[in-house]
Amino acid sequence: MKTWKHVISGLLALALLASLSCAALAAEPKAEKAAKPTGQFSQWFPRLEQDPAAPEAVEAVLARMGTAVKQSRTVGGVTATLNGAVWDGDTLRMSLAVKAPNIPKEVAGKTNLYTEECSIALPEEDWKTYVRKDEERHCEELAEQEGRPEEDCKEGLEQSVQRFLDMGQTDYWNHVNILNFPLVSREKDTLLFEVWLSFKDYLKQPEVTLHLENIATYEDGKGDRVTWQDGKRTGPGPKDTILKGPMDFTFQLENVLPAAEYTGDVRVTADKVPFRFTGFEIGPFEVNVDYETLAPVNSIRVTKPGEAEPAPDPDKLDHQAVSKALHKVIQGLWTKDGKFVDLSQRGGGSSMVTSPDGTCDGDVGVTYAFPIDPAAVTAVKLGGTRVELAKLTAARK
Repeated sequence: MKTWKHVISGLLALALLASLSCAALAAEPKAEKAAKPTGQFSQWFPRLEQDPAAPEAVEAVLARMGTAVKQSRTVGGVTATLNGAVWDGDTLRMSLAVKAPNIPKEVAGKTNLYTEECSIALPEEDWKTYVRKDEERHCEELAEQEGRPEEDCKEGLEQSVQRFLDMGQTDYWNHVNILNFPLVSREKDTLLFEVWLSFKDYLKQPEVTLHLENIATYEDGKGDRVTWQDGKRTGPGPKDTILKGPMDFTFQLENVLPAAEYTGDVRVTADKVPFRFTGFEIGPFEVNVDYETLAPVNSIRVTKPGEAEPAPDPDKLDHQAVSKALHKVIQGLWTKDGKFVDLSQRGGGSSMVTSPDGTCDGDVGVTYAFPIDPAAVTAVKLGGTRVELAKLTAARK
């Protein structure tokens, strides 16, 4: 499956981005009455919304992909507690609470904090295996995107793998496969973080170490100018230290809930655009589908100042019309209990690549309002058409 959320690294990214244009789906979710969390994982991960009609079902889904860690460390009067983790085989999320005296009053939910000396690590051999499998996966995706044999891109595979291994784990996780450290909320002297990174299920129940060191405010109060280029950092550094550390939390990921994947040949016309859908990925947080247009599309041409824009070919689809149709094509899901989950107002992302024959292909994804068990999804609504998953071929279920 080609998924819009994948983090593409290294030289393969340059080749892919040369032909790939991403169109963000900007639809805002409808406001719903907040539901009270019913269990520990729902409380640890408040950014993962609740189903107002069945909050206990959300906790059950999170528990299926969750690992309760409940480890605490205290250094210099500051206590950090790693509550737990949830893993969908694509993104690893960790709930971290930091209790510290004298947290600057301006620090609140969503404040950007200096966390660049925090890192993640695997046992060395596991990390080497992870890097190799990740590069092999990128190679396969690139070959599929460009319609050429995998052997072509494998020529540089060993060099690509070695280049990442030479970086070392800290730089790999922080600057290639980025470790994100958003602050979710503050309750008096306690900060709650949802630490996350792209983390594929290449390893079975991997052992993970989260390293904490020098969590602080930025010296300019913003932290929005930090950049990394060739391993060198530019931008503001730390100012007021909240957690000095160092602290390490080592735990084993016990559970994972990967997406259910299907393949098929589903033809749907949405807003007068004929599509063929070939891949379906039903995850606990989003649905993603692979598509191709069944007619050529007028390409977008960037004109120079004063240059007239060429007239579109009337026998080809309008590029903007295709983008708009993609924006609305995933309309909802049905679950085993007969419930319909409306996704028509949800946001997500899409990709579009133009083939030599003028048709376009890519993928489009939509995020849910709350976690859903992939095994409970029985059908997808695409452009008004109900697509039964049981009639497709299960690639991974």
